[in-house]
Amino acid sequence: MKSNIPKSIVARPTKDIPQAGCVTAQCHAGVKKFNALHGPVNVNACDACHKLLDASKHKYELARPKNEICVFCHKLDLRGAPVVHKPVTTGDCLQCHSPHGGTDKRSLRGANMTEFCDKCHKDVLAGKKRAHGPAVAGACGACHQAHVSQYPKLLNFKGRDLCLSCHKQMDAQMHKVKFPHKAVEADCLACHDAHASDYPMFTRRPPVALCTEACHEKVRKEVKDDKFKHGVVTQEQGCLNCHTAHGGDLAKLMKTTPLKVCMACHTNKIERPGLAAVPGVGEVLEPKLFKHGPINQGNCSGCHQLHGSDVAKLPIKPYPEGFYEDFTPDKYALCFSCHDAQLATQKLTQGVTKFRNGQTNLHFVHVDKVEKGRSCRACHSTHASKNPMHIRESVPYGQWQMPVRYAPSATGGTCASGCHKELTYDRANPVVYAPSSATSAPATAPSDPNAVKPQENPK
Repeated sequence: MKSNIPKSIVARPTKDIPQAGCVTAQCHAGVKKFNALHGPVNVNACDACHKLLDASKHKYELARPKNEICVFCHKLDLRGAPVVHKPVTTGDCLQCHSPHGGTDKRSLRGANMTEFCDKCHKDVLAGKKRAHGPAVAGACGACHQAHVSQYPKLLNFKGRDLCLSCHKQMDAQMHKVKFPHKAVEADCLACHDAHASDYPMFTRRPPVALCTEACHEKVRKEVKDDKFKHGVVTQEQGCLNCHTAHGGDLAKLMKTTPLKVCMACHTNKIERPGLAAVPGVGEVLEPKLFKHGPINQGNCSGCHQLHGSDVAKLPIKPYPEGFYEDFTPDKYALCFSCHDAQLATQKLTQGVTKFRNGQTNLHFVHVDKVEKGRSCRACHSTHASKNPMHIRESVPYGQWQMPVRYAPSATGGTCASGCHKELTYDRANPVVYAPSSATSAPATAPSDPNAVKPQENPK
């Protein structure tokens, strides 16, 4: 190994000299130029390590074999140690330590551990964008033992115990949370690189890949295969936009309640370059409005897939997007997940719905058409409304906000929308309309004995 001690600038002595004279400005000047000196050097005990062979030639050799000279004083008990650093097993202490001194009492070669660890071990930073503090500072000893260890890679502790020995706040959090992330209960290195990474928080891969490729296979398929993808899942922080990585007090590791998580993005309209904007649904946060059942329960996933869907706007099942829709029950699979399909398929009824003129089911009249059936959206707000049963104040029809103008009564109601003239229905005393009335007018079965003639100006 090349010495850092400059050559003498005077002639070699030809006789034995006192050891106090070994280090002078002219001879071996670099031996004592360290912040911390090795004990024998500090007391001029050169013979602790060097033995004179020939005074006339000023020739010395090591006092003992190279692999024994350090351990003669520095005893290392290797008995039973499952992991031993290779230089220790070969007695090559000088590979890491200077025999004369160093920046501290460890007499390490170089300004920090990184400088000499990198000589044998690959560069753990390797040009990565982000680096773990100890790795940046060259403090390899914060995680690794230098000589022997009970754990692989000469680590100070095993698994996550090593990380939590520094990350005390995380340790405290994990003892408090109701739902710990199973990955965290194992080893932090499953998700994080201990030295450096190109990703935030030193994760091994981007968030979505990290979560889905190793563990969450179902989500991976949704994100990869579904036709319509939830943008927040695939952008920036990915899964971490909605979930906490380590643990929390809510099921599925949600950052906060599901409704609050969704409304962090969906309160206002979301512009999408090259795509249609996603309308804001801030009305779901209005406390005085009538909320659709899942919304009232704070559960957007009652209707929407959270990661991706094969249906536009991510519903869990098909739901018509437009004002008109040719009726088949499968096109309303989302609605009929909760609501009885007879709402739209049963022409006459006494109990399926209150929206009827006598026994005539007015949902059937509006919806169950081969052409221009009105979808649920035509009259009902999907999320929340000022009116019971989520009746709309108005509905988009092209560029026009078409008024609905619905007014309930004790046994029925009146509608004077942009679709037709003012029409009234009554469950107890059904209104009879002439065949020439608007095609969307509520017809009453001729056999209904309670039918009455329509008022001239129904209210």
